[in-house]
Amino acid sequence: MQRQTHFPYAPLIAAATGVPESRLVILENLMRDEIFHSTLDWQNAEELAAGARKAHDLYQSAPGYFDGVQLLHLAEFRLAGLEERLEKARKAADPVKTIELETKVRLARDSVRTAREALPRLADFYGLS
Repeated sequence: MQRQTHFPYAPLIAAATGVPESRLVILENLMRDEIFHSTLDWQNAEELAAGARKAHDLYQSAPGYFDGVQLLHLAEFRLAGLEERLEKARKAADPVKTIELETKVRLARDSVRTAREALPRLADFYGLS
């Protein structure tokens, strides 16, 4: 998987949890979506560190599920980029590039669909549903 750009709170999350770099984005999203149900900018450093530890505990309760959510987000992001490139190729009337990108978009849509379909099964497996 491609290396991800650090989110703003990555250093604090890493210090509070000791998780590998590849998990920082997942924990930051869990902090927003599940722990604080809000943006993180109104939390002080102690609250953020405690939230990071709670997010890490939550992640550990269902790692496959939360990894699956992250893979779905990544697949959706890649699909959006490919669709944008395809639209540009069509406007430029570039048939070779259009055909190539249509294939890539089809494969990316399959990846998104597969990732989306896997989430309910993962949720059931971890007892999240």
